[in-house]
Amino acid sequence: MSKADFSFIRYSNCWEDTEILLKALDIQKGEVGISVASAGDNTLAMLTKDPSMIYAFDVNKTQLYCCELKIACFKYLCYKETLTLLGVCGGKRLMLYKRVRCALSEQARRFFDKNINLIEQGIIHAGKFEHYFDIFRNYMIPLFSTREEFLQFAHIDNLHNQYEFYKKHIDNRRFNAIFRIYFGYKIMGRLGRDSSFYDYVSDKEKSGSDIRKRFEFGIKNTVNAFNPYINYIVSGRYTPCSLPLYLRRENYDIIRKRIDRIKLVNADMLSLCVGKVDFANLSDIFEYMNEAEFAENTRKLTNLMNPNGRVAYWNMQNQRYPDTNELYCDHELSESLFRQNNSWFYRDFLLYRRKDAT
Repeated sequence: MSKADFSFIRYSNCWEDTEILLKALDIQKGEVGISVASAGDNTLAMLTKDPSMIYAFDVNKTQLYCCELKIACFKYLCYKETLTLLGVCGGKRLMLYKRVRCALSEQARRFFDKNINLIEQGIIHAGKFEHYFDIFRNYMIPLFSTREEFLQFAHIDNLHNQYEFYKKHIDNRRFNAIFRIYFGYKIMGRLGRDSSFYDYVSDKEKSGSDIRKRFEFGIKNTVNAFNPYINYIVSGRYTPCSLPLYLRRENYDIIRKRIDRIKLVNADMLSLCVGKVDFANLSDIFEYMNEAEFAENTRKLTNLMNPNGRVAYWNMQNQRYPDTNELYCDHELSESLFRQNNSWFYRDFLLYRRKDAT
């Protein structure tokens, strides 16, 4: 991670499934937690469960600027205005930005003022990872299918029908070859993520094939029409049926009332200075650590967690599993939730619990 460039937004959306995260963490009213900030989507969604405080941390300051902008939208804009400024709907984004600009930190204001094109296009389209999907959508899909067929595929609301459609219209030799290459570590590392993110992955040569298998697993188990991740990848936007949880109308006022319960922190987990916490959303941060760093972070995490605290995280290509007596994995629930996962990039989803001190 120390080799990566953090001068730009890497992710303008969160790509870990919010629904299974909330089910796993089972946040109770008044609890305190930590959350990898990323683009802010999952941290904002956790407010629907009524925690008293969430410390959203990230080593990348530009990710925190992205979070700041989304938080400011909830504070100062109505629902439709928020969808407009973020890029879900069309409209006068610069005018709306001027209304929320005062709520941003000085550093965030300077960043967005200097990169005003990110505001004009809509912040949810501003990340490097989102641009990676732009290339896939505009230049890769036409090599093995058509945009029209893929749009039809993304809107199917029946598991049987979508798998039949996939086998008939998409699953061909050209698709398999292009998919494995484009979602392999070399192309994804260069165009989507960062090549240094694969430094500690032992089987990175298999990454494209693994993700292709996960994609097929996903379309057998989750319905495309309600899946925000597949809809964005295929169409470059969300549909009314596939909005991320934090942007659904029924959650907007709830999140807005609790928005001040998020505290943004520019730190990694080792330097995070908070008291004991009840839950932790760790995204896939262990992916980027060697074994010694992973062990050190596990010790820090163990010390942070209250008895019966919950920790949720994803493995994408790496395989990281805590070796400690204080944390135990809920394998049954982890596997059950992973089968419902709408985001098909990940190898597995893990829920760990801190043992009760008694």
